[in-house]
Amino acid sequence: MNIHLMLEELDSLYGRGELAEAEKKMNEWLQEALEENNLGAALTLYNEMEGVYRTTGRAVRAVECADRALELIGQMGLSGTIHHGTTLLNGATASRMAQDKSKALALYRQAEDIFTALGENRSYQMASLYNNISQLYQEEEKHEDALAYLNRAMEIVKEMENSEPEVATTHVNRALSLMALNRMDEAKREISEAMVYYDSPEGRCDGHRGAALAAAGELAWRDGQGAEAVSFFERAIDITRERFGENDACRVMRKNLEMIQKSLTK
Repeated sequence: MNIHLMLEELDSLYGRGELAEAEKKMNEWLQEALEENNLGAALTLYNEMEGVYRTTGRAVRAVECADRALELIGQMGLSGTIHHGTTLLNGATASRMAQDKSKALALYRQAEDIFTALGENRSYQMASLYNNISQLYQEEEKHEDALAYLNRAMEIVKEMENSEPEVATTHVNRALSLMALNRMDEAKREISEAMVYYDSPEGRCDGHRGAALAAAGELAWRDGQGAEAVSFFERAIDITRERFGENDACRVMRKNLEMIQKSLTK
């Protein structure tokens, strides 16, 4: 099995929004890898499948894949490696989405210890870790804590080459916490910075564009621009559904859209 070619094919499918076909391919390849006792391929596929299940709102299955991947880490003698840290990060995010916050935070802390021990303090992995920890704190309404981690993530990604997608995502996440803290002028600046990327040719193809538009919609709504907020949320739902299917994010966006539309008809 050629992992490089498999990942290239998956990237192509992701880019076209063909997640169902990607999932089918991965299941076929995983079966083949397990039959051949190709643990390296199986580990890669479990991590990839975790991401697809998480993105499409199937948190329980994402956790199952992450747990299986962590078992393989032990079997392969990879404890303490970058592969271990990345797999912990994936597992933590799946657990967070499955509402197991205590398990998620414990896994995040383990990943942070490994990245630190490996000297990866300024790596993409550490920035991703900080962004994910911030989202856990956002879900717990601990927005000052979330901002502290987002600021740490931004310090890292701004130093990296070709990091425009990561920088934009971090701007959006900072805007969400700033809005929750009613720091609206700062939130507006964050959204403006993010949309420079998401309105670019590259950004329009980015899977996170829907979330960015939803954040812009929330900002517009809080700023008293109801019609503009509706437009942002409608575009966000269409983009997210086209890319990922009718997932949890779509449902949350639609609920917010309906609330805004009802308030405008009163």
